[in-house]
Amino acid sequence: MNIKETQDRNYELLCLIDDICRKEGVRYFLDGGTEIGAVREKDLIPWDDDIDIKILRTEYPKFKAAMEKNLPPEIRLVEPAEFAPLFYDLVTRVVDTRYLLRKETEADRAYGNYQNYVCVDVFEHFHMPGNRLARMAARTKLKLVYGLGMGHRHRQEYRKYSPAQKIAVAVMSLAGKLVSSKAVCDWFEREMDRLDRKYADSPWLFSSWVPGPVFQRAEWYRSAAEGEIRGRKFPIPIGYDEDLRTLYGDYMKPPADRDAFIQHLDPEDRYRE
Repeated sequence: MNIKETQDRNYELLCLIDDICRKEGVRYFLDGGTEIGAVREKDLIPWDDDIDIKILRTEYPKFKAAMEKNLPPEIRLVEPAEFAPLFYDLVTRVVDTRYLLRKETEADRAYGNYQNYVCVDVFEHFHMPGNRLARMAARTKLKLVYGLGMGHRHRQEYRKYSPAQKIAVAVMSLAGKLVSSKAVCDWFEREMDRLDRKYADSPWLFSSWVPGPVFQRAEWYRSAAEGEIRGRKFPIPIGYDEDLRTLYGDYMKPPADRDAFIQHLDPEDRYRE
């Protein structure tokens, strides 16, 4: 699909999820580039080919139940453990199985195309320790769990890592082969729950996108403001400015290199309308 077709299908899927969340009383927020688009563009970012939302860990069971109850058969909630016996990442997705983003590859087939369908990525946010050293230790543990999962990737792409990272990834991938990918995902789920319960009063949150190094403030998510995409209002964090500046710096200034971000379409389709 070209970028316009992809964005139109993405937007339709986001609207469906928003309708369901409003109907079932589920709190969620736009995230990442989608959040920027709702603030800066009042639309999807012109070169963005996916949709991101975020939800607090305590709200996730309600979100999951709402999706499973209301989604049509061709659209489904896919949790990380469903990639087993392989591992992709620790992010839940709502996927529309009618539309592939790009030409299917060997890796796509191995992953059941779950990461190649038009989809909305769902990032869970959970509490972390208030003490800085304890917070860093908790993040390190989560990264180690993620590293074990890398041992079950279809193929490891070492070229994108620095020499030191290559060694770390190789060691963790080797260790990860001693446990199943499902065990890794289950471990991560338990750790999210444990941290979120134990530090429920902490001002700090972390995301299920574990490679991301950024901690965020719980106060930014205490309520919702409104962003706008194509004339429709969507919930964004009340502290969206601090949220986005923490992640992206001067987010109101579009980047000079739009290829600097993760993109899912084939190169020839990225800007073809």
